Amino acid sequence: MRPSRPVPAVGATAHIRHFSGEAEPVRIVELREDGRCVVVEDSKGARREFTLRRANARFIERDEQHSPRLEF
Repeated sequence: MRPSRPVPAVGATAHIRHFSGEAEPVRIVELREDGRCVVVEDSKGARREFTLRRANARFIERDEQHSPRLEF
């Protein structure tokens, strides 16, 4: 059975979708917790960590209630 959502992979590109609609390109550099946590790096080398939320199946920045989401 195939996954119902895109599966993150190290080295793949993704986008941080901001509330304004802007998409910031990033690269996936690490996967944790069986793919439920994704660490990305932006063009300046800054790293951010996103976790999969059970309530809405979206990747949101760790320890944040409302933040931009990660899209694959």
